[in-house]
Amino acid sequence: MALISRLCLIHGLPDHGSEIHELLWHCTLPLGHWLPKRLLDEHGLSTVRLIDADDAAPTEEAWDLADGFTGIGTSIEELLFQKLREQLDKQPAALANQYYTTIREFIIRNPIATRQDIFALGDEIPPPAWECVHPFYEPIPESWVTPEGVPHCAHCGNAMKRAPAGLVCRSSACSHGNGTRHGGYRPAADLMRVTRAIHQYWVEPGVDEIRLYDQLLATGKPAELYPFRDRVDIAVGEFGLDLKSYASPELLGTKIRKSKGGLAYYSRQLLVIPDWLVDMTPNYLERVTSAMEDASRSVCCVRASDAFREIAGA
Repeated sequence: MALISRLCLIHGLPDHGSEIHELLWHCTLPLGHWLPKRLLDEHGLSTVRLIDADDAAPTEEAWDLADGFTGIGTSIEELLFQKLREQLDKQPAALANQYYTTIREFIIRNPIATRQDIFALGDEIPPPAWECVHPFYEPIPESWVTPEGVPHCAHCGNAMKRAPAGLVCRSSACSHGNGTRHGGYRPAADLMRVTRAIHQYWVEPGVDEIRLYDQLLATGKPAELYPFRDRVDIAVGEFGLDLKSYASPELLGTKIRKSKGGLAYYSRQLLVIPDWLVDMTPNYLERVTSAMEDASRSVCCVRASDAFREIAGA
């Protein structure tokens, strides 16, 4: 708050850091809408939002920008992840990897699920791991329920909401990448949703990850989803793929320049950007590549559709 207030006062803007509720609301908007745009443009941050308005959770870009600051507390969700990791570490490595993929794929494919659906997951993973996953879900809000039930998306299975143009998917990645397709209504009784933070960190990016994974499987390619407990998002032989949907190409490129993460384990390293994000952001791929600097010698930043064609044709 002090840093925001200082920046605003120096540039003759209203003091957006003086009141916490006003500041949090502004953080749901692109930074360039309420902070010095010219200064932000220099660092590629004008389009960055610090809080996702739908999930009321920090965005991935916010966590990256906060890296290195002291006093950043551990969220409840991070504690749940840590507990899950601890339970998986007690299993043989191969089984632990399999259970992790099973859990994460289930949650992404089932952003809303009945209690029975969630209970059935316990048949595929050990009980201690299931006990860690169950808190990832919570009852759906009453505001989601219509007289017909809960409208859901035919593409990703998530709930839908009313918008000026009609029903739209509650996942922004799905609505951007797939358009709108109403899949009907589900009975509200016993229906659960993933918590907002889990939706932000797993489901939202998972929409594009699962889409590409399914496309590769359909061609007969031996694609692996979240191998070695999320070393990369998808692995296909020598190819390692990390899918990212950062609003700021510069911030993403800087992240990869600092560390390639699990991509370093693969000879063909692809940083994959959803087509819808490349289409809506000028020179996205070029800007990421420039910000990666030396890392761009081994990491290739490509569209999701181009990644699919390259691997499918290999």
